[in-house]
Amino acid sequence: MSEPRADNIRRTRRLTLISLAPMFVLAGLAWSATWRDTALMGLVGYAAISLTFAGAIHWGRVLGQFGQSNQFPTQLFGVFAAFIGWAGLMLPLELSLPMLSAGLMFLWGTEQMLFNDELPRWYGQLRTQLTAGAVIAMLIGWAAAMMPMF
Repeated sequence: MSEPRADNIRRTRRLTLISLAPMFVLAGLAWSATWRDTALMGLVGYAAISLTFAGAIHWGRVLGQFGQSNQFPTQLFGVFAAFIGWAGLMLPLELSLPMLSAGLMFLWGTEQMLFNDELPRWYGQLRTQLTAGAVIAMLIGWAAAMMPMF
């Protein structure tokens, strides 16, 4: 396989990090009593979609390898991420944000342990930054969700 083009990697990094902006905007808006419910619902939805997308990357990764080995464990891992995202949509906001945060951390940690040798180094670094940013934004939103209880 040929080396990836540097400009493609740069654009991927930029787009991926820009994709964190809605999470931080929604987490910030959640601190306003007027916007809290709408912002938190948006944050949960965006986090669930992000988690599903991160899991789907593994499906794309194995599509060209069906003839080489059993791809079921990797496919199952990708689908499991979607189930976590879906479950996050079903829970109350006070529970969904920490659960989705844990789901993203689980996905990232599993990638680091099981797939680190199969994924490009730049991707692993980007996933670390993306996961950290997403989890921080969700925890900011979760703190806003918990404020009315105090």
